[in-house]
Amino acid sequence: MNINWMLLGAVVVYIGVVICVGAVASKRNPAKDTKDMVLAGGQLGPIVLGGTMAATWVGGGTITGGSLAVGADYGVFPALGYTLFSCLAPLLLYVIAKKVNRRGAMTVGSIFEDRYGKFAKYFSAVVIVLAYVGTASYQFKAFGNAIYVCTGMNIDVAMVVGVIIITSIAMMGGMRSVAVTDCISAIFVVFAMVIALTVSVGALNGFEGVVERAAEGTASFPLGNMPALAWLALTFGGTMNIIGDQNFIQRLSSGKNDKTLKKAIFIFVGIILAVMICSSTLGWVLRVYYPDLESSLLFFTYASAVSPIVGMLMVACGAALILTTANSYLLSATTSGVMDLWLVFVDKNATEKRKVWYIRACLVIFAVIAFVMCRFFPNVLAIQNYVYALYSSAITPALFAALLWKGVTKQGAVASIVSGTVITLVNEFSGKPINGIASAIFAIPVSVLLLYFVSKATYKGPTEMDKSFFADEEA
Repeated sequence: MNINWMLLGAVVVYIGVVICVGAVASKRNPAKDTKDMVLAGGQLGPIVLGGTMAATWVGGGTITGGSLAVGADYGVFPALGYTLFSCLAPLLLYVIAKKVNRRGAMTVGSIFEDRYGKFAKYFSAVVIVLAYVGTASYQFKAFGNAIYVCTGMNIDVAMVVGVIIITSIAMMGGMRSVAVTDCISAIFVVFAMVIALTVSVGALNGFEGVVERAAEGTASFPLGNMPALAWLALTFGGTMNIIGDQNFIQRLSSGKNDKTLKKAIFIFVGIILAVMICSSTLGWVLRVYYPDLESSLLFFTYASAVSPIVGMLMVACGAALILTTANSYLLSATTSGVMDLWLVFVDKNATEKRKVWYIRACLVIFAVIAFVMCRFFPNVLAIQNYVYALYSSAITPALFAALLWKGVTKQGAVASIVSGTVITLVNEFSGKPINGIASAIFAIPVSVLLLYFVSKATYKGPTEMDKSFFADEEA
């Protein structure tokens, strides 16, 4: 086994810093109850809040799938188009930010229960667990790739190491420790990605040199070599996913006030725009260096070959992207599983102390399931497509309707949630039988159409539940 000790050292140092910062944050503000554990007591400031939102969005998939993989496999313009379209999505979060913050919602399920009833809550909780455990699984896969490149260690063994580290950080102090470590990581990631892109392009004599050496079609506008339906599925699915993401719902509820939310969202957009433009372009550039390498290994392979300082920055950057996103999604999946399901069906009278321990125990269980799940999908981009399609069709339309449309009905919401889930799962687990078309192409339009037309057909004026929901919001 050929170990690159400098790169391994960079990963170890970064992880050590993250664990220390998380431990200090947890000790200074220990989680006394579920609000502390999940929402940091609703006391996050704009910089920490914007940083943790950004770190949650740009994760391991950014450099092993997502924008980097699109740039590497299809070209720079489809990757940049995906990036720019996705970066507009967080601005839509501001439309619902005040409503969510004032409700102090811990889960999407709690909003669904108040607006649509118990079935919508329970069903959505299961969907969120399935989607977010899937998200955690591709972070584990990304971590395995990073350690494999550094040490030659078996990828499965490396993933087990990642599972242990990521789960431990999430268990420390919930959102308080996660948010602080996220914010530090987000700032570091921007710096490291700019350096990596500058060095890789410079070695090829600038972008003109890249264009001369790039594969045919990868510099073509607007979609390079990427099929239009595949681009639409990834881009539309990713955008719908982020604007309804429970991680962001929880973080919006963690902000101090409306002014904090506004500043945090713009910080969030600025960070992810910088990181994803760099990763999109970097994927295209690195494909010139490694024409036949799997896209998920490009970032870390280049890190092992470039100058030691840049390589250490890149590997630490990769670790930052992976750890911050993985622990956030594990925590969010666990919150839904415990708050919306376990405490309803198993232990209705749990004390706050017991709830916190349930969350910690569930983190371990879901981490193991995520590890098993990543063995099913062939690559990171495949898992991302599954997650985006499932969440963006089953959750996002019903969530925005709950908060913004007084004419939506329980029947319309349930039709939307169930149809999005069924179409995605059937298409994914049957191997995409209709010409390999991505699930999002079917699932999102059907979900939105059913939401609208079933609601129109069943609306008979505001129910008592509707009146109570909007009265609470306006109070």
